[in-house]
Amino acid sequence: MNKAAAPLPSSNPAGIAAWLMLGIAWLCFLIPFPGLGIVVGWPLNLVAFILAVVAMAKGGAGKGIVQLLLSLIVSPLVYFVGVVVFAGAIGAMSQPSAEIRADPDSATETATAQAAAVEVAARQLYLDYQANEVAADVLYKGKPLLIAGEVAMIQTDLLDQPQVHLKAGPIEQVTISGLSKDEAAGLSKGDALIVACMGNGMVLGSPVTRDCALQ
Repeated sequence: MNKAAAPLPSSNPAGIAAWLMLGIAWLCFLIPFPGLGIVVGWPLNLVAFILAVVAMAKGGAGKGIVQLLLSLIVSPLVYFVGVVVFAGAIGAMSQPSAEIRADPDSATETATAQAAAVEVAARQLYLDYQANEVAADVLYKGKPLLIAGEVAMIQTDLLDQPQVHLKAGPIEQVTISGLSKDEAAGLSKGDALIVACMGNGMVLGSPVTRDCALQ
């Protein structure tokens, strides 16, 4: 008597599609383009989660559990890495060049800029950007500022350059870039500062600056 042929394993298109959606979502998280992770990456991650559930429903838990766990646990980590990379890139762009630092006329230019600087509290700078980014850019971006605020955090970016965050609310902050390591090393959380900076717009919902110096 001939034995019946063993059934071939069924394909799992939902599980395969979940892997594809996860890969694209993670790529969107890591590309340093404003809003790409939120607008495209997270919706694709949600689609991957749903496809993983469908794969589990059709083929058992083993068919989609890995994709489901990755969408819940690994995706937030990948997104965080992307945010750090993006912040590091912004910090690198904010650093003044060595040629500018060595310019013998820099002291005169700095004094002139400070005389015409816009005085603003970190809290007000944050609120103005939250109210209308376009209008705030007109007031602050590319212009000399004297920003007053309290130190909330002192850290370095991915290029090991100092970044100081001024408190602008319970969790809101304004990023100060361009301080020397000696200046940043002398600061402590809670210090009240006045910092001369150039406005540099808003990144990831918070105002950023460049070419800063303590006053």
